[in-house]
Amino acid sequence: MLERNYRSSQTILDIANAVIARNVHRHPKRLFTDRDGGPQTVVLEAYDEQEEGDMVVSEIRRLVSQGEAQFGDCAVMYRTNAQSRPIEDAFIRRGVPYKLVGATRFYERKEIKDVLAYLRVLHNPYDGVGLMRIINVPPRAIGQKTLGSLVRWSEEMGVPLYAALQVLTEDEEGVSGPFATRARRALTEFTTMMEDLTRARHELNLLELLDYLLEHTGYARFVQDGTDEGQIRWENIMELRTVARDYADLPVETALTTFLEEVALVSDVDNLDDQVDAPTLLTLHSAKGLEFPVVFVVGMEEGLFPHSRSMDDPEQMEEERRLCYVGVTRAKERIYFLHTFRRTLYGESSIREPSRFLRDVPEHLVKGRERRQSARQQSLDIGAGRFMGKRSTGFTRFSPGIRARPSPAEPSQPSVPHFETGDEVQHEVFGQGIVVESKPAGGDEQVTVAFAGVGLKRLMAGMAPMEKIERTE
Repeated sequence: MLERNYRSSQTILDIANAVIARNVHRHPKRLFTDRDGGPQTVVLEAYDEQEEGDMVVSEIRRLVSQGEAQFGDCAVMYRTNAQSRPIEDAFIRRGVPYKLVGATRFYERKEIKDVLAYLRVLHNPYDGVGLMRIINVPPRAIGQKTLGSLVRWSEEMGVPLYAALQVLTEDEEGVSGPFATRARRALTEFTTMMEDLTRARHELNLLELLDYLLEHTGYARFVQDGTDEGQIRWENIMELRTVARDYADLPVETALTTFLEEVALVSDVDNLDDQVDAPTLLTLHSAKGLEFPVVFVVGMEEGLFPHSRSMDDPEQMEEERRLCYVGVTRAKERIYFLHTFRRTLYGESSIREPSRFLRDVPEHLVKGRERRQSARQQSLDIGAGRFMGKRSTGFTRFSPGIRARPSPAEPSQPSVPHFETGDEVQHEVFGQGIVVESKPAGGDEQVTVAFAGVGLKRLMAGMAPMEKIERTE
């Protein structure tokens, strides 16, 4: 039996042994090392996936600033590819370069570029690059020969491609353009579809528009082809839906413009070249055979890790536990587990339960979990309906640079909104913003704020670390 480990501290191996011990279909094996001790693991609960990413980046920067690690020593691991988006955004917001292993950066993934191209054409029909990308995606019998004829014909008329399509569609006699009957029909059907989407753009909020686009264009059916790859691509699109959700409350006239502008800014930064001395982001499946002094495993929640698809299958659940074992044993010196109180996953927000794998870790190997669990229980006792969207105004430090939510006091029940539309506010994580809307919600106040460079966030005033900026004349 190969039980001696030369990579990890004994603390990390004890955690790995405890996690894998519940798998019944395995040969008993207990890893050991000559490296005694090691720092306790830190288990942290963030409020949501944005704060989860900020916690990771803050702790990495603290470790580097105090000389305890280099940027390249750190790895952030997650169960699904779609989880990389909020983590990538956190690194981008904080100006910390990162490397992505085994995947394409979120906004460079084909399905994301396809959907964004559709939205860009809806915003500006004369976006020729975007139009050429989507005109035959999903396939609609518009081949390269037809596209070549369309480009030449539009150049002869001196009009953009979309204008040429409009001319073709409005020609009831069917004599315009150098197209055969089948090609003409495909082009006019595409144009009619886009005209319908353009009308919907002025009637639906951004989230509704995205859902309508995915269904009406057939892109949802195109991606969900029954393969594992198709499922991953669909999960990525649903993560884009999570981003769009933050813009759903903006006025219809400005929401799409604002969304595309901010996504373009993130995408530009996202194209930074990989740095040698940079944290690594990767899925747990990609982690086999690698090792890092410091490992962060994020998304440690029921339904995410272990994945919901494994819940009713004992063999799949054992595979999930082996995957957790792999993640733990990638760490040489330190390991952090993070999960969220609530997470917006695939465009839907819900309160989350910590992963069962966390319960397997012996208490004496964990720093801070007991206090965190107590805080969570008291929060839930307030009532899920009243706690939706809230978070604490203060933090207890389990580890320097990382914040965990303490037991919240019963929130005050304002009789009138504390914030008003147009108020400037300062948020502890998201920075400065402007209040877009404020309304009573379950004895508290739900405030919708537009933050520069972050987007629209819905927060509960009783729990959000946010203050009004008072301007003096």
